[in-house]
Amino acid sequence: MHSPAPVMRFERESLVQFGVAILDRVGVPDDAARITADLLVRADERAVSTHGLVRLLPYVRRIQAGLVNTNPSLAMESRKPGFAMIDADDGLGQLCASRAAEKAIKLTKEVGFGIVGVHNSHHLGMCAPYAEQIAKAGFIGLSMTNTAPLMAPTGSAERLIGNNPLAIAIPRRAPHPPLVLDIAFSHAAFGAVQKLAATGGQVPEGWMHDKEGLWIRDAATALREGIMAPIGAHKGYGLALIVEVLAAALTNSSVLDEVGSLFREPPIHMRVGHLIIAIDPEALLDMSVFLDRVEHICARVQSAKPAPDGNKVKLPGQPEAEMQAQSESLGIPLSEKILSDLAGLAAELGVAMPKPVGREVIQ
Repeated sequence: MHSPAPVMRFERESLVQFGVAILDRVGVPDDAARITADLLVRADERAVSTHGLVRLLPYVRRIQAGLVNTNPSLAMESRKPGFAMIDADDGLGQLCASRAAEKAIKLTKEVGFGIVGVHNSHHLGMCAPYAEQIAKAGFIGLSMTNTAPLMAPTGSAERLIGNNPLAIAIPRRAPHPPLVLDIAFSHAAFGAVQKLAATGGQVPEGWMHDKEGLWIRDAATALREGIMAPIGAHKGYGLALIVEVLAAALTNSSVLDEVGSLFREPPIHMRVGHLIIAIDPEALLDMSVFLDRVEHICARVQSAKPAPDGNKVKLPGQPEAEMQAQSESLGIPLSEKILSDLAGLAAELGVAMPKPVGREVIQ
């Protein structure tokens, strides 16, 4: 069981402005800083704090080390209708992936689909927002990226493949938000292990193993040496490998152990790839028919007979949407540990910390 955790709650805009100010201090232009900070705060808003404002710390360090370009050119080329490639020029991933989603939407309005690759990019945070950006325009959206190595191929104990995420967003009838799936292919996020290390917790068996294939329970050891176990053994490995090919090989970006890590030494360029896809359902059938079928599926799934434990059936993305609604009402929660880390960075850069609107203990 989790121990009660005290959190402070904040207004959304105060956190975004804080993120913008931090990034401004290290030379990120206002537009890019705003996009990046907004998407980091969106993760905290949904209680996905592993991809929230806490990521400002490694971002800033990598900018200071010259590993992130604060003012990338984002040159774009297109070889065939419906396709485009963006050279991220070592820019922040949130900026580059957002621009790619915008381009995918534009292409889809023209030809019925848009496939945009992003070459030589950086960490993009949560994968879902870029697919959602497309779904809110009325199209089916997919977004994926490769990451630094965290998993071993099935049959090996060598850390070689990233825990590569894939997000898919499906438009729904108003007032429903899009149906969103955002998953990576390990049992737990690397950020969850970081949380355990910060609190002195033990890593559950089945999350991470060492080079001999033995489970690691000590969180600090897991951070230094651990290899993440894929979901479903060869199935999770296979899915992560396919995302590696689509997001990185198809965009001629760094692959496998060429990719630099946000956390592990030595610090090297990431230069990862992203693939953003938009599909217009009306290229196949009337939009009204498609939306009717989507609503039928969602309603039928949610009406399924509950399991004996009594938990209500939820759609993919629904828990995060519920957390976002709570954050909009009560304020966005940040833990004492995250606030302490951010306070140290803020003091270093001469940025005032945001003022909380409340405090509570989350069970």
